Amino acid sequence: MKTPIAFAPAFILCAVIVTAGCSILEEPAVVTPAPTTVVTTPAATPSAAPVVVSREPSAMALQLADLPKGYIVRERADIPYSDASDFAREQGWQKGYRASFYRMDAEKYDVTSITQQVSVYYVSNINLVDSTMKMVFDEAEDDLLALANDTVTVTELPFPEIGSDSTAYRISEADNTYGITRYVVIFTKKDIFEAIEMKGTTTDFEELKRITAEAARKIP
Repeated sequence: MKTPIAFAPAFILCAVIVTAGCSILEEPAVVTPAPTTVVTTPAATPSAAPVVVSREPSAMALQLADLPKGYIVRERADIPYSDASDFAREQGWQKGYRASFYRMDAEKYDVTSITQQVSVYYVSNINLVDSTMKMVFDEAEDDLLALANDTVTVTELPFPEIGSDSTAYRISEADNTYGITRYVVIFTKKDIFEAIEMKGTTTDFEELKRITAEAARKIP
């Protein structure tokens, strides 16, 4: 049975939203082969114990119960070391997790996705946590701002304080055929960096604030 012509644009839109690249949630490709051994523990100074979050990143991931009704799981997977950027590795990136969900209603022309990336960093000295995670946060914010060009506008939005640093941006394209809105929130808490994106035709920034607060509460 053929798909009704009226529904075809919705399926095309779904492909645009759930497969589009150029996202802060996608680490840059690494040219060099991934190492077979991960070195995670530089020597800690006797006077300052290392800061390590005891929970696995998967335990801090959003669940369907944390989201509005209608979403289904698109992907839940650990992020391999080979996918981390050189900068992230230099700052002590240890492990990560990505959770992605989407909601689609062809009749209402609604296709919206929510994607979360959790990154755990190894900080060898408790006195270096703030400065290390600040560099991680600033790099991620610079990557977002770098998306701006003649056809893409990146706008910072008011956002409640979450964790140590937090901010939110709306990313708009001039050629927006399908009426897609994209929001990205980034924040740090302890030795954790998170990026949460909501993208689609029926986004809700207030709901994104609530979801981000829930994600932060999962960090022990």
